[in-house]
Amino acid sequence: MMALYDPYVGKYSLLITDDDKSCRDSLRDLFEPKGYTTYIASCGREAVQIAKEEELHLLILDANLPDYSGLETLRIITREIRFSIPSIFISGEITKELQIDLISANAYSLIPKPINVHVMRDMVDLVIEKYYRKF
Repeated sequence: MMALYDPYVGKYSLLITDDDKSCRDSLRDLFEPKGYTTYIASCGREAVQIAKEEELHLLILDANLPDYSGLETLRIITREIRFSIPSIFISGEITKELQIDLISANAYSLIPKPINVHVMRDMVDLVIEKYYRKF
């Protein structure tokens, strides 16, 4: 079977921010074979620094990070670096307050931990399609 040429392969970059190394590595291993460029951060400060240096298309943020929260990290990035960037949050502890905060921050989605890789992969593809693939 002949593979079709995908003009979008390699065009989009993701910033994965989580204090759990195995989670970061698992997400990187999920998206790099699909052609996404991935950047990895273990805390909010690292994420902000990467966002200053790289062109990013999507943030994947753990809601609970050791320094800034995922929400604070998103706010810093959108205030200081890029006015608008889609974000997907992940969390092992989903509360009503977190959901309300993420809605008010215009986050695209919240995915519970442990992460269902099929849900995460589909969600990332949906975000990229919605925000960047204009036909």
